[in-house]
Amino acid sequence: MSGTGEVVTGGEPVFTSAVPVRRRPRDRRQRILAAAAAQFWSLGYHRVGMADVAAAVDIAPSALYRHVRGKQELLLAVLDEQLGRLETLVADPPGDLLDGLAGLVVERPEFGLLWEREAGHLPDDARRALRHRLRAVAGVVAARADGRDADLRSWAALSVLGSPSHHRFRPDPERHGPLLADAARAVLTVPVPAATGPAATPPRPGVLAPVSRREALLAVATRLFGERGYPAVGLADIGAAAGIAGPSVYRHFPTKTDLLLSALHRGDEALWLGLHHVLAGAADAADALAGLAADYTAFVADDPEIVSVLISQVIHLPEPDREALRRSQRDYLAEWTALVTAARPARPASEARVHVHAALALVNSLARIHHLAARPGARARIAALAGAVLSGERP
Repeated sequence: MSGTGEVVTGGEPVFTSAVPVRRRPRDRRQRILAAAAAQFWSLGYHRVGMADVAAAVDIAPSALYRHVRGKQELLLAVLDEQLGRLETLVADPPGDLLDGLAGLVVERPEFGLLWEREAGHLPDDARRALRHRLRAVAGVVAARADGRDADLRSWAALSVLGSPSHHRFRPDPERHGPLLADAARAVLTVPVPAATGPAATPPRPGVLAPVSRREALLAVATRLFGERGYPAVGLADIGAAAGIAGPSVYRHFPTKTDLLLSALHRGDEALWLGLHHVLAGAADAADALAGLAADYTAFVADDPEIVSVLISQVIHLPEPDREALRRSQRDYLAEWTALVTAARPARPASEARVHVHAALALVNSLARIHHLAARPGARARIAALAGAVLSGERP
């Protein structure tokens, strides 16, 4: 066969069109997993179809099914692959472990948010197996922590390192990776208050419920959205949990989206109100940061469900509402960043923003891990660890 498509048969040439042969790349599975991770992370599991992932790697959907049997298995493969990268690194770090973890997360930030927001779509046994492996990674990090509170500190360090998963700006690996690694070192070693005082977990629910049906529906919806995720909860589920007949639900909230939007607005306004109170009573920027760390920790501890909704369910709003909420969240974070730069004028705002995201990720994680949050003095200790991240001092 010649390069022009000439085929010789019995001495007479027959000309055919030259069609290049497409060969399957050896790393096709890795490309599929990377594309799926990026789409699940940015769009959400429910908004991504198998055809979308196939198109992202320029293959037919049928070719995708040679690698996974469905979207649930694809999500599991993504989490398994990304967690495997962490396990490989902690088993044999090429250099400093925290530097390596920071570099890996900055390069591939999806795991943290996918684990928190989407792992509920996995079978229970698969989710338990992943959690067990993640705890083993935390155990390796704990071995590098101060002997006291090693478990608390290891999860704090992993939360700091995983914080890029929860924001949309891409940190610079060369500049911001070392910042995250240093912040993780700080929480592994910084002194924390003694284990006395209130735990971070809220009190057990009482026997009283709101008289207002609207308020009862909103409280139940917030809890269910936080526990199960917005797509898995229907208006009938909310009405049944609140003890309100289905048709009556629509008198207060015409759609499920209205319930989600109300829950998100309530959480957002609570954050701004807390900020207002802290600023009103602070002596200076450093004092305000300490107050904010304590106030935010209390907010997460008292209302873990609404925090879960704020962190992971905004993605399910219609675009105009979603952008409005995210703009308010960006403005709120900008207030923290401004305080950090006011307290430490030599620090660039871009670095301060990395530390703010890391500190909030730490609180969001630790105050909602039950076995950590239930310990005496947990609130003060979590706030102290967040303060160490905000300080930006090298350990």
